[in-house]
Amino acid sequence: MKKLVLYKQIQEDIVQKIKSGQLRPTDRVPSEQELMDEFKVSKITVKNALTQLADEGLIIRVQGKGTFVSSSLDISSIDSPLSPHSASSLPLIGFIIPTMVTRVIQKLVDYTEQFLSEAGLSMVLSITRESSSIESNAIRTLTGLGVKGLIVFPTEDEKYNESLLRLSLDKFPCVFIDRYLRNIETYTITSDNYGGAYKAVSHLLSKGHHQIALISPENANTAIEDRTLGFEKAYTDRGISIDKSLWCHIPLDILRGKQALDYVSDFLQGHSGISAAFSLTEETARLTSAAISRLNNHSNIDLLSFDNPHLSFVAYVQQDEQEMARTAVKLLLEQIENIYSPKNAVIPVQLIFP
Repeated sequence: MKKLVLYKQIQEDIVQKIKSGQLRPTDRVPSEQELMDEFKVSKITVKNALTQLADEGLIIRVQGKGTFVSSSLDISSIDSPLSPHSASSLPLIGFIIPTMVTRVIQKLVDYTEQFLSEAGLSMVLSITRESSSIESNAIRTLTGLGVKGLIVFPTEDEKYNESLLRLSLDKFPCVFIDRYLRNIETYTITSDNYGGAYKAVSHLLSKGHHQIALISPENANTAIEDRTLGFEKAYTDRGISIDKSLWCHIPLDILRGKQALDYVSDFLQGHSGISAAFSLTEETARLTSAAISRLNNHSNIDLLSFDNPHLSFVAYVQQDEQEMARTAVKLLLEQIENIYSPKNAVIPVQLIFP
């Protein structure tokens, strides 16, 4: 049997106590704090559970006094489990993402919906297609719909657009995930991009690779910047000079077009001394692998990727999308409950070998 989500567990517990006679009409229902402690959930989860019970007429909430079993309740008429609520009846949270192409974002969407559902919240998804103008429109549309908070995965080419800044200035419940705005006080959730790149490049250097290519989208967002810094730090800590002519930053218009494979192939062909390559994204890792297979004289290049490119022979840095989503929802609920203390949560990564 599928386990009930958290807010429904609270509802089912109260309903069963009413049906068994443990709670009778006019009896006081456990307080929000008591339910939070018992079920180890947030205040918003408890509020959502009780609000829906009140909507069904099972309980009555009295401001300043507490929550009580309805005095007019016909216990014999109570159905169990509770009648399902449509998604539209649940408080809404907006999740703005740039694309659904990468597996990382697909997992983030899946896990975020799961954790929001457990808290009695419904997710509204908006895809910006890497456009800052669509991103701004999405923020306006979702806030206009009355969402209680937003989780935003900013566009590839991060801009300090007015809509993103306004969320922070207005202290609207919001969490930036994966990418963020530097020097702006907000809640952010990122993987350890710097540390993951550092571990990956250190591994390649320890194997004797000094001529390591860096293959990446244009250095346009904080995730790419932090991974690049981790790459550099691995070299400097070992006193090895970096040949930045081996860095291939693919312009975004080319990366999104049909010329990307030729672009990477031409780069590798023009740098015959490369013995290893570190790709900063799964997309560029797959491109690099295909480009290597084109070039006989580069067939021995040791490829390592940030994120799983799903190539059986490629080691990669693995992000913990489940923990990222869990933390994002936790910090969003914190803000909805009127606790505002901006922070940057960095989620550990792992180096995975084939």
